[in-house]
Amino acid sequence: MSDGTRDQLFLAFRLASLENYAASTEPLPFIADDILVHFDDERGAATLDLLARFAETNQVLLFTHHKSVRNDARRLEKQGSATIVEIDRIR
Repeated sequence: MSDGTRDQLFLAFRLASLENYAASTEPLPFIADDILVHFDDERGAATLDLLARFAETNQVLLFTHHKSVRNDARRLEKQGSATIVEIDRIR
């Protein structure tokens, strides 16, 4: 199993677990750091769409330093499905 496939499977189980938990209590936030690093562009875009839908009922924080992920998330921001916050580098 490739790194990307393994990451996608883990993410699917994690989100399903959070959805199951939230059905009986308050939803938990989902915080992820560079989870799309092993995803190709198409799967990364689909995952951003999935996280935007998940964010309708849960808080989602996705951290990345990849400009391609940020640029892809801009379309969700334009739709009102995401907010992008950029943190300046400390020099």
